[in-house]
Amino acid sequence: MRVTWYGTATIGIDDGKNKILFDPFVRRNKNLKHSTPIEGFAGFDAVFITHGHFDHLYDVPELARVDKSVSVYCTKTPAETLMKKNVSKDRISVIKPGDTVEIGGFKITAYQSKHIKFDAGYVLSVFGRCAVHFPMTLYLFFNHICMPEHHEIVMYKIENGGKSILLSGSFGTVDGVEYPEDCDMFILANGGNLSIPRLTKPFIESTHPKRVFVDHFDDAFPPVTRRVCVEKFRDKMSQTHPEIEFIIPTELVPFEV
Repeated sequence: MRVTWYGTATIGIDDGKNKILFDPFVRRNKNLKHSTPIEGFAGFDAVFITHGHFDHLYDVPELARVDKSVSVYCTKTPAETLMKKNVSKDRISVIKPGDTVEIGGFKITAYQSKHIKFDAGYVLSVFGRCAVHFPMTLYLFFNHICMPEHHEIVMYKIENGGKSILLSGSFGTVDGVEYPEDCDMFILANGGNLSIPRLTKPFIESTHPKRVFVDHFDDAFPPVTRRVCVEKFRDKMSQTHPEIEFIIPTELVPFEV
């Protein structure tokens, strides 16, 4: 499997025959060097959504218009949002935790999860930039209200050719859920909380993936986001768990699993 990060939480995975896409979002920060236009997401066999927030769902209606054959898999709340935005019901498959979908050589299983809790440090850093970027603040607030997630967050386990990937769109775990162990890669959304290295440590130690691949650390839409210094996370991991490869991806450069 080849994993490609397109910015924010957008991940493409292909095996040479089939391609699946997770949380497609065209970033709004014009100062960023790389930004894939919506047409660049056409040609995937299916789109999977981890939750209904706008930075994971906003561009799906336009993608469905550009690519007439792509199917969308998501939970009930984002499905309702998409239908309100004129995505045909027959293009959407509503899934729930425990469901499995097979597409070509891919087997994708959904696991119940939670959204990351925003911490005080992150919130204060956001407020400090709101006045400078007031138009963007209004845009983000409006879309946050219009695109709820209603606590419907899933992680996906993607299996293909004897390899497995666990993908989170926002990190949070639910008591009683048995998350997959020994995956070849854990894709971790590293946004919304300045303490993610500490918060994820017990999960990583209990599931012991071979690799941790971070995304959602870029400055996609100031003032809410800023480029997170994931290098500090990498350095901590190299000290405490040198056996786990820590990957800070380069946008649009595939990584072979």
